[in-house]
Amino acid sequence: MAQNMYGIVDIGSNTIRFNIYTDNKNRYRVVAGKKNFAGLSAYVEEGVMTESGTEKVIKYLNKFKRTLEDLNIKEYYIFATAAIRNVSNSCEVMKKIQKETGLKVNLLSGKLESYCDLIGLLNDRPDLKDGYLIDIGGGSTEIILFKNRTFTDYSSIPEGYLSLYKKFVKRVLPTPAEREKIMAYVRDLVKACPVKKEKVGGLYGVGGTIRATGNINQERYGKKTNREVQKNEVEDLLQSLVMENSTALHYLLQVAPERAHTQVPGLCILLEVMNAFSFDWLEVSRDGVREGYLYYRKNNLRLDALEK
Repeated sequence: MAQNMYGIVDIGSNTIRFNIYTDNKNRYRVVAGKKNFAGLSAYVEEGVMTESGTEKVIKYLNKFKRTLEDLNIKEYYIFATAAIRNVSNSCEVMKKIQKETGLKVNLLSGKLESYCDLIGLLNDRPDLKDGYLIDIGGGSTEIILFKNRTFTDYSSIPEGYLSLYKKFVKRVLPTPAEREKIMAYVRDLVKACPVKKEKVGGLYGVGGTIRATGNINQERYGKKTNREVQKNEVEDLLQSLVMENSTALHYLLQVAPERAHTQVPGLCILLEVMNAFSFDWLEVSRDGVREGYLYYRKNNLRLDALEK
């Protein structure tokens, strides 16, 4: 077995990620990674994952399986989130995946996904005690409250940047009218979110939309870091993209071309959460659900025990 090497496959609504990690004193570092834009949300029709969507997952998993075998990596973990969690035929999809690949895939609940997000953040920032964490995914958005480094409250909203794009946008970029519809819809979802709104700590973020926003802002404003995002920068970027500002589009296509069609819906979610929870800034975490899940599995953690 490759010494201290682990594989993680994350089956999301927009991407299927395959990372290989090394372990350095219980700190996991990516040594190789592959991101595939599967767009699984596009294979959901009337709440059902189509056969084509399931076959796409199987194709990628069999490819990753061969890589794991070639590298002699025996210890690996595969999980799926909202892409499969939110469809009515999730059991059938999971059974077919296991039958066709021979691989065990764990379907994470919104609660466990949120907890793994938090593990990733707290390992990245061991100095943190209190705050909120947001993970904007393709098919869901997780909002977590933590106090004294403890998972305290959470909500999993069943909409993400890709599902919103599919629901509201007709072309590549949303029109101003489509943007307003997205924001009104998201505002109601966030308003109904049961997570307590308290003045504790800061706001931290994981997920592709948030990372892309940090990267775009770093280039656009000449910042030294991509880890700080101000609310006024989110507002400006959102408005500029909707109005098809050439400078904003240039940076988006330079930094995250694969997000040309989904960055605006993701920014709508981010802005509405910042407004609802009264935050003027956000810090981008280096680690997220993949690193958190690896730590969760390697250390045999139990969610119910860690909530006490």
